[in-house]
Amino acid sequence: THQAMKQREGLFRRFGYDSRASLKFILAKSLPLPGHVLEIGTGKGRFLAAMAKHADRITTLDVDAKQQRAAKLHIRQTRVGSWIRFFVHNAEQLPWDTAKFDSVVSVNTFHHLEHPHKVLEEMLRVLKPGGKLVLCDLSPRGFQIFDRLHRFEGGTHPRLKYSLAEYARRLRRCGWKTRRSKGCNQELLVATAPSAQKKKTQT
Repeated sequence: THQAMKQREGLFRRFGYDSRASLKFILAKSLPLPGHVLEIGTGKGRFLAAMAKHADRITTLDVDAKQQRAAKLHIRQTRVGSWIRFFVHNAEQLPWDTAKFDSVVSVNTFHHLEHPHKVLEEMLRVLKPGGKLVLCDLSPRGFQIFDRLHRFEGGTHPRLKYSLAEYARRLRRCGWKTRRSKGCNQELLVATAPSAQKKKTQT
């Protein structure tokens, strides 16, 4: 519910993480998100609700059905007007044809993934030539904050297996244009896929 999410955001702020500021930063560095957008990792729908104010058509996917139910409730409560479809599925094998989406985004999800390389390969596969990829996760300081918060709650918090810098280098070698940003305890990679003509030339 809205109230529960606000309480959680208050706890984040106590430990030094401002959820609203981080969302604003991510959007500022990501927009525009043209065409049909695929989101990997719906979570509880915080970024989805913010993104929906700027995108006409969104498909969002998460492996956790409980998280998606919470996200659907959050979307109804925020009353955003975008066309949104929800899927419960493993992102290691996306259920769509190649070159289906104009933009593909994933926010604060990759540190939870067991096989992030497989998920990235699928994200690249379903992205159209010339399409836009946005990968965002916590910065080193952001991870420190979440480590402290989860220790306070008696738990642990996972870390990224591979850095966004590594992903950026890999994409540039394949002809992608990349841009990295850091702020508000977040790290962001925005990449543009080669056009169909360039891909044909490379092969």
